[in-house]
Amino acid sequence: MRRLTSLIAVPLLALLAASLLYAQERDRAEILVTVDSSGPSTRLVVTKIGPVLHAITEYEDHVDIIFADPVVVKPASRVINGPILAGWTLVDDRRLVLTTGPGYRKYESFQLRNPSRLILDLLGERQPEGGPAPVEERVEVDRTVIVIDPGHGGKERGAVGPSGLIEKDVTLVLARKLRARLQNDPTVSVVLTRDRDLFLPLDERTAIANHNRADLFISIHLNASRRKTAFGAETYFLSAEATDDEARILAGQENASGGEQAELKGAMPDYKERGLDLILWDLAQNQYMAESSALAEAVQREMNQLTGTRDRGVRQAPFRVLMGATMPAILAEVGFVTNTDEERMLRQDGYLDRIVYALTRAVQEFLTGLDTYQSPGSGRP
Repeated sequence: MRRLTSLIAVPLLALLAASLLYAQERDRAEILVTVDSSGPSTRLVVTKIGPVLHAITEYEDHVDIIFADPVVVKPASRVINGPILAGWTLVDDRRLVLTTGPGYRKYESFQLRNPSRLILDLLGERQPEGGPAPVEERVEVDRTVIVIDPGHGGKERGAVGPSGLIEKDVTLVLARKLRARLQNDPTVSVVLTRDRDLFLPLDERTAIANHNRADLFISIHLNASRRKTAFGAETYFLSAEATDDEARILAGQENASGGEQAELKGAMPDYKERGLDLILWDLAQNQYMAESSALAEAVQREMNQLTGTRDRGVRQAPFRVLMGATMPAILAEVGFVTNTDEERMLRQDGYLDRIVYALTRAVQEFLTGLDTYQSPGSGRP
């Protein structure tokens, strides 16, 4: 009987040891690491269930991400051999070591939610040893990068007019037209956050602008109101405090998930969850406040002159789509799709061209006077 007990004890001990190892493995959060090496920088995205608590340390030939809790990465290491990022390896369950290449210059990082993500942009453009940088790179650096964001998309229709005109469709047409017109200038490069009928989370839109190191971010929308007589254009830039109740409600509608703006339920942003984020991004936008305000003023002025619409002025509100932008950023409500007359005009290609011309003129005016708007120490080129 003793021998039988001892024989049973061996697999039980093995099972117990395996259980302990499984428990340790289970306690380590699994993270997903993806790499995008397109363009003049390399983006590394760390996706994790729950907040990505971490610290980043930069060394001469590598960058370390130190996680607060043990993590599991599959695969544990990867060789990339890029000019900016050569590969990465997980060390001691907490330290993700990013081996940098000869083209690496510096990094920028920020976080997104739903799901929780750490975004690390490894920036290049360092002059390689043994000779000057290629001429093509110098030309590209001199370009002004403008990111245009067509509001809504995919499952989020946005506002809908009395005869069925859908906001997401009009904003995409306007964005494409604006891109074509702006890119007539060889010193301008334009990126659309979406170029088709695609759902895109609000946080991703400014992330695209940051990844492309944009000089300007313009989000295009159509307005909506229960008052069928409401009409005109208004332009916003970010602030934790709304200009008035109307601006506050509009921001709440735009911030609501699932395209609630079209139903005009007056949903408000979750300030308990995002209040700190908003305050931090509001502070971050302070260095671009004068520039964002100047661009918004230019848009309003040109819209009034070239489209003849009612001037509803420049306002401030806590728009989530503007949170996180590390450049001058505005949101343009170019008209009320819920107004029968404006909806009819927004169906006309000629009227859309006038809106695009107004936006183009505003951008050109802003870029011409950029030195005037920049504040000392802003760090902008």
